[in-house]
Amino acid sequence: MSKFYDVIIAGGGVIGASCAYQLSKRKDLKVALIDAKRPGNATRASAGGLWAIGESVGLGCGVIFFRMMSANRKRETQGAAVAVDASTPHILPESFFDFALQSNALYPALHRELKDNHGMDFKFEKTGLKFVIYDDEDRLYAEHIVGCIPHLADQVRWLDQAALRETEPSVSHEARGALEFLCDHQVSPFRLADAYMEGARQNGVDIFVNTNVTGVLHHGTRVTGVQTTEEGVFHCKTLINAGGAWAADLSEWATGIRIPVKPVKGQILLTERMPKILNGCLTTSDCYVAQKDNGEILIGSTTEDKGFDVTTTYPEIAGLVQGAVRCLPELKDVNLKRTWAGLRPGSPDELPILGPMRGVEGYLNACGHFRTGILTSAITGVLLDKLVNDEPLPLDITPFLADRFETAPVKQELELEMA
Repeated sequence: MSKFYDVIIAGGGVIGASCAYQLSKRKDLKVALIDAKRPGNATRASAGGLWAIGESVGLGCGVIFFRMMSANRKRETQGAAVAVDASTPHILPESFFDFALQSNALYPALHRELKDNHGMDFKFEKTGLKFVIYDDEDRLYAEHIVGCIPHLADQVRWLDQAALRETEPSVSHEARGALEFLCDHQVSPFRLADAYMEGARQNGVDIFVNTNVTGVLHHGTRVTGVQTTEEGVFHCKTLINAGGAWAADLSEWATGIRIPVKPVKGQILLTERMPKILNGCLTTSDCYVAQKDNGEILIGSTTEDKGFDVTTTYPEIAGLVQGAVRCLPELKDVNLKRTWAGLRPGSPDELPILGPMRGVEGYLNACGHFRTGILTSAITGVLLDKLVNDEPLPLDITPFLADRFETAPVKQELELEMA
């Protein structure tokens, strides 16, 4: 039996759910969200960091990278400055800063809205994010960051060793200090996705779970619907691709062009509940560490090019454990509760892929968010709602259009480095 909708969203992770929620506020639109739960869903493997500056400067993912002073990068002359290049964590373009910061600014009001109107609390916490500095290499990169973002000087501050230990008494004495990003906070990623979804459902969106999209329908150059295995045919005026790590398949069916989204594996672990030992989130050259409101401590995350593999592996988990214990020595006696892996939807330039594609009507991208889906879900939902309704956008999405891969050479493949 055919079903008819104004908008169909393919993908029920945090991006698709955000789009569904924003569109659900339009009472004149009939919206459906179609989702097939697959192993490795990135939303369920996220730390929940709203690390607008941290992510924009390459630190939010835990800085899992080869040390800048590794043997093959050492300067021949002792004492020479260390080069910061594309092989190290790097600063993303200004367009991404605007995108991330605008999204970050939406969260306090969004938290109140979903809690008050829909009874859904996604545990927004103002924590800040501290880049813990152990040595000269860490300090050099922190100075590089500060030099690149003078316009955000009021959102960063240096902490010497004494100030760091005053704010985070559990941090190792090995730490020399930290660079703190004052506007970078955290949420529960599970609760955020559920809040968007429940808000959308309460507002009238039809949600089809465990439903696989297997093809896209066309009339000339216009997308007119999708074929599913479980629910048959859905007709629509607009199809939104929020397929996460699987978005390339849908784009190929819809447009004939396979957008360059690929899975980037990240392993993560969770401890048993502990008394409060952290006042904020920490990121180091080994891992990131975030304590949730229930006392559990989340530790991540690797960055691996392993296709759709979602197994956890001892060397990588052990490396994260060692990094966490180095940062917080009292974790050495704490039990692990769970380990898992997720698949980030990576793009070649680490920027999301948003909006229409040339030569096809009735199709919009909302994918390729790599490691920033939680952070940027808020603004993505707003942008897709306005694109569907042909309204002015709060920011220029030209840098995020899929056309950029056709008109300019790809800068580089994703840096998939491991410590």
